[in-house]
Amino acid sequence: MIKIAIYFFFLFFVVEIQAQTLIAISLSSTATANHNQRKIVRDSLQNIFVVFTDSVNHQMMIKGVKYNKTTSQWGSFMNITNGNNPTLSISKSGRIHLVYETNDSISKIKHTSSSDFITWSTEIIISDSVFKSKLPVADIDSIGSLNVFWKQRNTNLSESLIYASINDDTLTNRKIVTTKSEIEDIAIANHLQYIKNDLFFAIQFTDSVQFFRSENNMISYEFLYGVSGASQPGITYNSVIEGGFFPNDNNLRLTYINEYSELIELESDNYSNYNNLSSQTLQGSIDFVCIDNLAPPIGYSYLFMTNGNLYHGFSYGSHWYWSTILDTITTNPLNPSIAYKTFNFLYVDYIWMENNGEGYNIFHKRDAKHIWVGVGDNEKGKGFSIVGYPNPFSEIITLNISVDEKNLVPVLKIFNTKSQLVKNMNYEFNSNNEFTYKWDGTNQIGNKVDSGIYIIMCSVGDRITVRKVAYINN
Repeated sequence: MIKIAIYFFFLFFVVEIQAQTLIAISLSSTATANHNQRKIVRDSLQNIFVVFTDSVNHQMMIKGVKYNKTTSQWGSFMNITNGNNPTLSISKSGRIHLVYETNDSISKIKHTSSSDFITWSTEIIISDSVFKSKLPVADIDSIGSLNVFWKQRNTNLSESLIYASINDDTLTNRKIVTTKSEIEDIAIANHLQYIKNDLFFAIQFTDSVQFFRSENNMISYEFLYGVSGASQPGITYNSVIEGGFFPNDNNLRLTYINEYSELIELESDNYSNYNNLSSQTLQGSIDFVCIDNLAPPIGYSYLFMTNGNLYHGFSYGSHWYWSTILDTITTNPLNPSIAYKTFNFLYVDYIWMENNGEGYNIFHKRDAKHIWVGVGDNEKGKGFSIVGYPNPFSEIITLNISVDEKNLVPVLKIFNTKSQLVKNMNYEFNSNNEFTYKWDGTNQIGNKVDSGIYIIMCSVGDRITVRKVAYINN
């Protein structure tokens, strides 16, 4: 009976993460707009928080809606404050930070925070009230500092990138980073698991996209990469965990859309590789992108739009030159936004809006990042396939890998949902390009692992895939 209960728990988990839910309605055509203004975050308990704009009596208002993990229910959407273009961040302790534009003719950037998404701190203006300020983006580092960028329109009609830091709901720093004739987009990313304070950011000018890094809260910063004619930069930053420790091995992914409307990914494995970024073309002919949290060394999810459709893609990284499509939304979606924090290895949360004829419906969906082994292989053309049984398993799972090209041997690794390497696998049998591996639920030193979901990462030559398995420790 215990085994059956655990099996149905995993079955419910699969169903839950595929659910699409209507969570709010708005009259604003930009309710969830701007791909780097993250409208959705999770806390460590997997409660979900969403903000959006609505038009109320011809005035823009920021509203919020919360998913309660305990009850598995979305609440009613609530009024938070007057304003528009909101962006959310969440600290390691679970405090939620809201940064947004005011509705004034000379728009200002304001900040407020909450521990429960109901009661909010006193709003503070963090921009220079003399200048019109727009497009705030924000993220939080390991010491709880909220890092914010926005663009400021100057009296000579040039635009400046402004940086500010907020600690304990107090503005502690504000400075001009750079000034150009026009700034079109901004991206920001701190460490996904609050381990380091490094801050990565990108600026889209009229003629280029440029990426930067700061190690000292913007006292100084260094140029990483630039490309002409690009748009919509994205950044995700995390670390590989080995043995429960975070070594100086920091995985960074940078994305942008090039002048040919192709989605380009840049990959760095650690600090020493910043001058030698590898790249790949993830998709062609797209017009929108936003990216999820990186789960090194596996990869990350990203959303992109083309021809009116929204796609959930997964990239294994440019070293493998391989990505796959996991889901498609074809009901005329608009302005998707993806949760960057809190880090989740297994699934991605995202929202989007759709025209309902009188206004806009706002939907949420939770997608799996990885396919269950045994469900099927939709990654055609990669040169190998993998099947496994039984799944879930309590004694042994048998994994069979069929390789198209002779003399290539699959490399199999098992990871847990903290990105920790559990075991390197050796094949037990091979014949005619067929390889068999068996895992008994033990780690590298032979101890049984805990019950849970594990990732099988398989690489053959220069191609890679991952599959999900459920282990039940009796």
